[in-house]
Amino acid sequence: MSAKNFSEKFIKEFFSNNFRKGYVHKKNLIPDSQEIMSIEILSDVLSIRDYWTNKNFKMVLDRKSISYSEFSSIFLEHSTSVLRPDVDKVQNFISGGASLVLSEVEKLNANLYKITDEIQSFTNGKCQGNLYFSMESRQAFGPHCDDHDVFAIHFEGEKVWNIYENIETNPI
Repeated sequence: MSAKNFSEKFIKEFFSNNFRKGYVHKKNLIPDSQEIMSIEILSDVLSIRDYWTNKNFKMVLDRKSISYSEFSSIFLEHSTSVLRPDVDKVQNFISGGASLVLSEVEKLNANLYKITDEIQSFTNGKCQGNLYFSMESRQAFGPHCDDHDVFAIHFEGEKVWNIYENIETNPI
């Protein structure tokens, strides 16, 4: 992975042409993206079981949240019973079309942390990395708007993004 993910040229153009004005789409913006996130790296991140809770590990199927208890099991950690995501249950939901939604994933991956740190530096704002993983052409969310700025970095597979002119009244 390169030392800097965003060129000075991109940053300058972004602030001149797009910041708070509209969206920008750049193919292959980040070189060596397979070194940052891939199925193998995602598997490693998911294996850090004691990090995941009902606050940062969610699943969605056909635009409806799946209860944390449905894809979790009780594990013994430091003599305490703790509810954590269960790999087999999670895989079953994913096989059935569910999407995985992970918050603050940059804390578990140095390369993702570098990206969030760069974005935080050039925007002077808080930045966190959320990861969305879907299969089988399923949507986790319907049309919506975010109540914050979003840098969506697509690492693997295909996704059709619909960007609308009008502001949706359904922020998430």
